[in-house]
Amino acid sequence: MSSQNVSSPFPLPPEFYKRYTDENLDKLKRIKEHGIEAFTNAGDTLPQDFDIFDLEPPKPITKDFYTMFNEAWPVVDRMRTLEETDLQQLYPKGEIDKASELKKLNNSVVFNFVELLDILVKDPDRGPDKCEQIKLLLINMKFLLNEYRPHQARETLQLIMKEQIEQRKLATKEIQKRCNELTQTLANLKNSWKDLDVVKMELDDTLYQENSESADLIPESNLF
Repeated sequence: MSSQNVSSPFPLPPEFYKRYTDENLDKLKRIKEHGIEAFTNAGDTLPQDFDIFDLEPPKPITKDFYTMFNEAWPVVDRMRTLEETDLQQLYPKGEIDKASELKKLNNSVVFNFVELLDILVKDPDRGPDKCEQIKLLLINMKFLLNEYRPHQARETLQLIMKEQIEQRKLATKEIQKRCNELTQTLANLKNSWKDLDVVKMELDDTLYQENSESADLIPESNLF
C-alpha cells in the first residue's frame, strides 16, 4: 500500500510560538525591570537561538499597508481604487453621476455579450479576449456600486435606530398600561377592604345590640 500525503486545510502554527514559555517570559520581564547587565550578573543565561526581545509584541502599524492571507490591506480602512488593483477605470474620475455611469456600463456589458455570442460562432479563438473585456466592465460596475456602501450603511443604521425607538415606545406604552391596571387593581382592593370594614362594623353593632337585648331579658335573680 503506497503512503499518501495528508495535508491540513489550515496552516500549522509558526514554530516561534514555542519560545513563549513561562521561563522565557519571566526572563524578559526581569530584563525590562532591572536591565540586561543586572540579569547576566545574577548568573542567568539568555536564549541562544533567538533574541529575548523578540518576545515583545510588535508595535501597531499606523500607516501604509499590512499583509493578511497574502493580500495587502490598507491600515486606514478605505475602499481601494481600480488603479491600486492594476485595473483600467472605464468611467471618469472625480465627481460623477454614478447612476448614469452604471447605466452606460450595463449597456456596454449587454453589447459586449451580444458580440461574444457572434464571436463564438465566427471566431471562437477571440472568445477569451471578449470575456476579459466583459469581466473588466463588471469589475468597474462593482467598484461603482461599492461607493454606495457608506450611504447604505448610514441608511441601514438609521432604519435600525428608528425600529429601536418604535420598540421602546411600544414597550413604554405596555409598561404604562400595566401600571394603570395595577393601580386600578390596588384601588379596587382598597375599596373592597373599606366595604369589608363597613360590613364588619355593622355586624359588630348588630351583635352588640343583640347581646344587650338578651341581657335585658335575663331576670336579675339569674344574674347571681
